[in-house]
Amino acid sequence: MCSSAGRGGGWEDESEWEEAFANYKAVYVVLMNSNTPGSIHTAASILNSIENIYIVSIPPSLSSPVTTDVGICATATWAQNGRTVAGGNGSGSEFTQLNGPFGLFVDENQTIYVTDRYNNRVMKWERDALSGQLVAGGKRQGTRDDQLNYPTDVVVDQDGTIYISDYGNQRVQQWSRNAQSGKTIISKITATGIARDNEGSLYVSEWSANIVKKWRVGETVGKVITSEVNHPGLLSIDLNQSVFVADQWNHRVIKVDNGTTQISIVAGDGSSGRGAYQLHTPMSVVVDQLGTVYVADTNNHRIMRWPLGATSGNVIIGGRGQGSRSDQLSEPTDLAFDLDGNLYVVDPGNDRVQKFSIDKSLC
Repeated sequence: MCSSAGRGGGWEDESEWEEAFANYKAVYVVLMNSNTPGSIHTAASILNSIENIYIVSIPPSLSSPVTTDVGICATATWAQNGRTVAGGNGSGSEFTQLNGPFGLFVDENQTIYVTDRYNNRVMKWERDALSGQLVAGGKRQGTRDDQLNYPTDVVVDQDGTIYISDYGNQRVQQWSRNAQSGKTIISKITATGIARDNEGSLYVSEWSANIVKKWRVGETVGKVITSEVNHPGLLSIDLNQSVFVADQWNHRVIKVDNGTTQISIVAGDGSSGRGAYQLHTPMSVVVDQLGTVYVADTNNHRIMRWPLGATSGNVIIGGRGQGSRSDQLSEPTDLAFDLDGNLYVVDPGNDRVQKFSIDKSLC
């Protein structure tokens, strides 16, 4: 049964997830060199590099928000009241609206790409824009190459190529810049999060199959890198190509070391709850240059930060109950950072994307 109100990710019963997962997906993040394509949806890692800018993306995803060369210090904080930067005008299909947004990508210009699930489209919102632009789908739910069916994650590469988890059609699609249709690059897969590393390999979390796979360039069959998950959400990849997975129904975030299938728990203790050591159906994860993990703690309506090696985290956004105020969230599904370290959160229960400004005064 649904554990909380709204159209969020708070589903407990598997039959309801199977029926309604088009409503939800959880996510990932990917890191990469500025000279190579980015990867997965929805969130960025902040890298402490002067000569290179890195991109990351969570559910996961294929290219993620661009990271800052300054990095996020351990004592950084964020404004508690967010500003709506996409949607927020009620549920609908107008270009000023969103309907069940899920995955997120933020580029170096603070342009926002959002998977607009119930509208079966991907929208782009330029910085400070009052309305969005259609970049993929939007031609009703369908299986054609110019249609989408409950898209859950998005990543944008340096050349403007868009990668989409087309969950309802069980495929990953690639849309060239300004294209009117896409092409299927992976099929017969319940893709939730997607990511791409700096070698061009693709990572996909399969929600219903309970696995995460990796496709190297040129490969047609993916390799399972972990099956120790229970309905995985979005992904994040660090510079060492270790994969971080929002392990939804196990209420934790795991790390899979590069080149192995060995996992370690980096957030959550596996129990569902509101404690500082707990998560409740986390949907997305992002990792910064310090190894700090940021989690969309969906059914607790909050964003958590877990320092490297910590056994508990702290709330940095939300946690004030489910709601629509500027200091509240309603079942957040994805998150990302821009180059300055500002935090963006997909707030599907309110059909909006919120931006929380960073405060580095204590750094």
